[in-house]
Amino acid sequence: MQKKLLKKAFVGFEIEFFTINKKGQIMPAADNILKKIRDSKREQHTFHIKKECTTHYLEIATAPYSSSAQTMNHLVRELEYAYDIAEPQGVLFYPFGTYPGKFNPVMRPDPRYRIQESIFGKKRFNIAGRVVGFHCHYTLPRGMFDSQLRILKMFTNSKIKDSLVNSYNLMVAADPALTTFMQSSPFYQGAYIAKDSRVIMYRGGAPFNNPQSLYANLEEFGGLPPYKLTGFDIMEILNANYETWKAYIKKLGINLRTLSLYGSILDTYWGALKINDNGTLEVRGMDMNFLSNILGIGTIIRHVQKMLQEEFYAVVPADIGIREPFKVEGDVIYIPPYSYVKNDLQKNAAYKGFENEAVYNYCKRFLKFAESVIPKEELACTKPLHEMLSRRRTVSDDMLKFAQKRGYRKKDALSNKLATEIALHYSGKFMEDMRSTKDFISTHAL
Repeated sequence: MQKKLLKKAFVGFEIEFFTINKKGQIMPAADNILKKIRDSKREQHTFHIKKECTTHYLEIATAPYSSSAQTMNHLVRELEYAYDIAEPQGVLFYPFGTYPGKFNPVMRPDPRYRIQESIFGKKRFNIAGRVVGFHCHYTLPRGMFDSQLRILKMFTNSKIKDSLVNSYNLMVAADPALTTFMQSSPFYQGAYIAKDSRVIMYRGGAPFNNPQSLYANLEEFGGLPPYKLTGFDIMEILNANYETWKAYIKKLGINLRTLSLYGSILDTYWGALKINDNGTLEVRGMDMNFLSNILGIGTIIRHVQKMLQEEFYAVVPADIGIREPFKVEGDVIYIPPYSYVKNDLQKNAAYKGFENEAVYNYCKRFLKFAESVIPKEELACTKPLHEMLSRRRTVSDDMLKFAQKRGYRKKDALSNKLATEIALHYSGKFMEDMRSTKDFISTHAL
C-alpha cells in the first residue's frame, strides 16, 4: 500500500519511580529533590522532572522526539541529572511497578488529589501512591486535535478519523501483550498477588475478581476501554466521562469551579489508553521497567502507530483474531473481540503472564506483527523482548525467583528484610541497565 505522509509525528515517554534510602526503604524524598533541582544552576535544563500524588515518587516526562532512541537519550539525561541530585542526599531510585514491602503512602493535599480521594475513598486512593508505571505517547493524526481548546476535533478527513479509531483499537487489543512484556510487580504490600500485581490493584474490578482495587467501582475511569466504531464514539465517551466526573464532584458538594484544576475534558481519565490533552494517544497501562525494555516497547508503539496513520490499515475485531491475532490480510489487521481481550487475555496476562499458553502465543504474534513494520536498523531495540520470550520469563518472574532463592514461598508474607534486599538489588540493576542502554543508543546510531 502506498504511504501518505501526514505530518511530523513524535513519540514521548513518561516514567514514574519510587524514592528509597540506602537501606532499601521507602523514603519521602521527592520534595527535597525537586527543590534542589529548582535551586540548581544547570544551564538550559528543561525541568521535565515533576511531583506526583505522593511524596515518595517522582515522574520524568521527556520532550517529544521523532524517534524512540532520541526520546530515550533525553530520558537518560534527565534520569542521570535527577540521580546526581538524589544520590548525595542518600536517595536511590526504585523504578518498578510496585515496591515489594509494606508502607503507608503520604498523599499530597493538593486540591485535585483531595477530589480524587473524596471520590475513591482514602483507602482506595492510597493505592495510587503504591504503584508506578510507564506511559508512551504518540502524536494524534493530523487535524484531530485543537491545541488551543485541548480537545478532539471531528471536522477532518474521514480517512484520518478512521486512522485514529484504528490506532485506538489496536492499542486496546495490544494491551495484554504490552502489560506482559512490561510486568515488573509480583509483590504488593509484602504479598505475592500475581505476575502483575500493579495492574490488578490499579484496574481491578470484575475482570480481575478484585473488588478492592482503586478503580473497581469506577472502571470507566481506570480500566481497559472498549473498542470504538467511529471517531464520534471516541468523542462521546470522552464527554461522558467528563460529565460523570463532574456529577461526582457536584454530589460531594464541591464547587464545580474546581474542574478548572483539570486541563481539559481529556484530563479526567487514568486508564490504559488515553487521548491526552497534549494531542497524543497515550498508552499508559504498563508497569515501570528497565530502560532497555522501555526502548523496545517504545520503538514498537512508535512504528505501529506510524504505520496505521500513514497507510490507513483497517483494524477489525473478528473471531479469526482469537486464533491468529494481528493477522494481516491486504489492508486489514485482525484483532480479537473485545470481550476476549478484556475477560480472558487481560486477566491471564496479569495473573499468569508467559505461564499461560494463550498469553505467550499472543505476545509472540504481537511482536512478530510489530517487527514487520520496524526498520531493520531499529530491530536491535526489541532484542530484550525476544530474550523474554525465549526464556519465558519477565522481570516479574526474575524478581520472584530472586526472592524464592532466599527462601520465599508464594503463600508467605514477604519480610521487611527481604523487601529491602529486593529493592536495593533491582535499584542497582536499573542503574546498570540505564548505562548499558545509553551505550547501546550511542553505538547503534539509531
